[in-house]
Amino acid sequence: MQQQNRLSTSALFGYGIAVPPVMYSYVLILIMYLKYAAEDLGASPAAVGTVFLIAKLWDAVTDPAVGNFSDNTRSRHGRRRPWLYSSAPLLAVFGVMLWVPPAGLEGNGLIAWIAVAVFGFYTAYTVFEVPHLALGAELSFNGAERNRIFAARQFLKVIGLLIAGVVGASIVEEGGRDATRTMVLIVATLTILLVWSGTSRLPPERADFQGRGGGNPLKGLSDVLRNRHARLLLLVMFIDAIGTGGIGALTPFVLDHVVGRSDLLGAMLGVNMVATLIGIPLWLRLGRRFEKRRLLLIAMFGSAIGYGSVSLVSEGAWWVIAVSGCIAGLSSSCPNVLGYTLKAEIVDVDEHMTGERKEGQYFAGWSFVSKLGAGIMIGLVGWALEWSGFDGQAEVQTEFVKTTMIVLMGGFPLVCFAVGALLFSRFDLTEAEHARIRAELDARAAADTARA
Repeated sequence: MQQQNRLSTSALFGYGIAVPPVMYSYVLILIMYLKYAAEDLGASPAAVGTVFLIAKLWDAVTDPAVGNFSDNTRSRHGRRRPWLYSSAPLLAVFGVMLWVPPAGLEGNGLIAWIAVAVFGFYTAYTVFEVPHLALGAELSFNGAERNRIFAARQFLKVIGLLIAGVVGASIVEEGGRDATRTMVLIVATLTILLVWSGTSRLPPERADFQGRGGGNPLKGLSDVLRNRHARLLLLVMFIDAIGTGGIGALTPFVLDHVVGRSDLLGAMLGVNMVATLIGIPLWLRLGRRFEKRRLLLIAMFGSAIGYGSVSLVSEGAWWVIAVSGCIAGLSSSCPNVLGYTLKAEIVDVDEHMTGERKEGQYFAGWSFVSKLGAGIMIGLVGWALEWSGFDGQAEVQTEFVKTTMIVLMGGFPLVCFAVGALLFSRFDLTEAEHARIRAELDARAAADTARA
């Protein structure tokens, strides 16, 4: 694998095309499952919310474990490919299990079934997501090329999210259990096909990275926490994830019970995803002229404004959701393009400190805090809805229930993103400093090759 050369279009497509079916399933669970479980399956929202929260705590085990194991995997296929190939059938099986429980299952039996499916799906998601992001950071050491790689991933990821929001959410909302069953079986098949075919398009992984994963997972965790750039980013990402974690799950509730336009769910999610797509080339272009740190800070304040504007929503005011979706969508593209390049540069700092390549453990840490924050918020949403008196069978909810939804979807993200932006303003890994570190690493590698 030639890290400094431009990745071919075929390889770039292969890296990205594995993502859409996985993210389709992931985001559909995020935005629709709590409502589907409460209204179609008859499950307690508090119980389902608790299952999701505990599943995120389980990520405290699986994320660092998968990151460390993939860093230290030795195979003729490389460090990451075996994990990606293994993840696809697991995602397919547990995805179907989650949406299609046995007929007649209810009460504690239904909650137990949901718990097994949620734990299985999120474990499989980790087996895919952590090695896939780590592989993206290894495909090039060049900042501009890394931006291009992660931009391709984000573009195809958003396509999956867009289809999930426009088509998948509508099927779940209006089609009932039979239509949902057909949909998830199709998605399960596509997951296996696209993950396997996309991964097979990638160039061979670097053989010299094998054996440099650090070995001891506790030492790897210590190195991540000792890296002050990584430590600050972990805190910021955790706070931001708490802010956004409940938005997907709350959107169908707010459109249905506050705005009174549940029929606009697909359209509103589509507006957000289209804005996200538009933001990808915008941030890529800005990233060539301005430093990533400054652009990420601007995007955080943009997210605070975008999500916070939901606080203004009222009956019939669907346009507030649309404006919020546009601003938040444009802003969210920045961390999903330039942010991943910044993370890859932090991994380079670790190599400079330790001589090891631990992309898996670093991306596992960032993935974990994001999922933990989201899980905490989904759990909070479930508890808050039940505490406020939400009745899944009632046509009209009380004003207190509606206010609870608006505060969780608008006010809470506003505060979290504002706090996260203030903290991130202290991030001081400049592009000039990274260039110096990268030059020293390249010189070390050249010297090692000469000695060999």
